[in-house]
This record gives sequence, C-alpha cells and structure tokens, in this order.
Amino acid sequence: MFEDVLGGWSTNDKVILTSCDEKYFNKYFPRFYKTFTEHWQLPIHVHLIDPSEKSLQRLKNLRVSHTYCKTDSELLKWPYSYETYCQAQRFIVLGNHASDSQSVIVADVDAYALRNPSKAQKNILFGDMAFTTFNTRLMATFCHFHPRRRQESLQSAKMMKDMILNVDTIGVDQQVLKKVFSQLPYNELNHREWISHLDVKTPMQKRLHETCLIYHEKGTRGKNKSVGTTWTDIE
Repeated sequence: MFEDVLGGWSTNDKVILTSCDEKYFNKYFPRFYKTFTEHWQLPIHVHLIDPSEKSLQRLKNLRVSHTYCKTDSELLKWPYSYETYCQAQRFIVLGNHASDSQSVIVADVDAYALRNPSKAQKNILFGDMAFTTFNTRLMATFCHFHPRRRQESLQSAKMMKDMILNVDTIGVDQQVLKKVFSQLPYNELNHREWISHLDVKTPMQKRLHETCLIYHEKGTRGKNKSVGTTWTDIE
C-alpha cells in the first residue's frame, strides 16, 4: 500500500508530482493539468489512491505518467489514518521511487498555476530544496525536492509511513518535512510571491491571493466552491 506501487514512475529529469484519491482527481485534476501545463510546461506525474479504471484510462489518454495504489483498510486503523495517508503518500512514493538525478516539484492537486515563473524564480526553485514557510512550518502545498537530498527524502518517507501506522494525528506531511528539512539548507519561496497560505475570506484577500504564482484557497470554503475547469476542457 505504501511502497507496493503499481504503474510506471516518471523518467523525466524534472517533473511535477501530485497525488490524490478518486474524489479529488475528478474534481481538481483538470484544472491542475490545464494550468500547470500552460504556465510551467513541465511533465506531470500523478499518483492515484484507489483509482477507478476510468481514471487510469484518462491519464493514459493524456499521456501523463502515473502510479497508483490500493488502500489496505486493516492498516489504516486510526480515525485520521486515511486523511493523513492521502496527504503524505506523494512524499512516500517520491522517497521510494525518485532517481538520483530527478528534481521533483510536489504540489497539491487542489492548487493551480496562475502565471509563468521567471527564469530567476526557476533558478531559486531548482537550485536546492525549496519551501514556502508559514507560522514556522515548511508547507507541503508546493515545494521542490532536490536530487542532493535523496537520502533525506527516503528518511522522510519512512517517518511518514511510521506515523500514519502508529499515531492518530493530522498534518503528518508538514510535521515530518519540518523535522527532516528545516535544519538543512533550503531556498525559501517567498510568501505571497509564490503562494499565499492565508485564509481567503474577503474580496481583498482573494485579490492578494491571485498575485501569487500558485493559487491555493485555504479552508473549507475553497474546497466547497466550484472549480470551473472540467474534463471536457482537457480531453
């Protein structure tokens, strides 16, 4: 379920990785795919959790590399286990499958690209590990894993798996990222330049949010809104 992954991992030197279950894939991936393809022009790799055959076929038709796994409910014994598993599985897959030469951007599937990054911004992103920070946390919404940190990536994958199996908590991904990577050199992706981690409650906050490279509306209000981009826009 964790390391026993089906499908083929990306062979590209630079790749954008996202992961989600069937519900999030159907709702958010069309927008993710459309905007990141347009603004970043990098290959996308998707890891699906408990996918349908239809979802796998859609990725094949788009020629998007993908892996997937089936959930073992007997292992996910805690109330928050499935939620934390879905949050952390992309980092677990990355740690176990990324090659020693790959630069992997990790992004939430319900985030989306708003504009093209500049050459200078790309140099910052790919120059080292890269995170936005908010309230002392290294945020998992959009970050970069550098090939120099492959051992730490594997370490974080093992720690996340252990916490999911043995601790009833949420935010496993951010807890482990902070513990493993905050004491190492990393490039900070400036808050509100790259992505804002403030909640969006007013029109002014939304306008500020939309000045970033990446948009990710916080809170359940963002999750409940219609997405706009559908499968008919990309197929």
